[in-house]
Amino acid sequence: MVNCIFCQISEGKIPAHVVYQDEQVVAFLDNQPKSCGHILIIPRKHFTNIFDIPDDLLAVVIKTTKKIARNIKKSLKPEGLNICQNNGALAGQTIDHLHFHLIPRYQKKSPTKKENFTAILNQLNKK
Repeated sequence: MVNCIFCQISEGKIPAHVVYQDEQVVAFLDNQPKSCGHILIIPRKHFTNIFDIPDDLLAVVIKTTKKIARNIKKSLKPEGLNICQNNGALAGQTIDHLHFHLIPRYQKKSPTKKENFTAILNQLNKK
């Protein structure tokens, strides 16, 4: 979809701090994070919400979400982790492209400034 910012990120037309990508899924740091390590996971192909995506592709997106959540837990060591997905404006969906949020939660308020993105990427990419 031409005007979809997530499609443009998926196609590499808009820069993003990508933490994972394959032929079907892209995951990147949220540009307006709720906490340190807030990641968005999207299917490369445009689907407005969870009701539009085929089940087999949804399974791939969810498996990828779980994989990245495990990496967040291991590398960033949050005390908790929200995994959420909104459908429709009334439910809080602000971008009309299916996406999942991974929001690490910490006892102490974590920095969310954009200049921390490189440090977060480095932490997530440690083996």
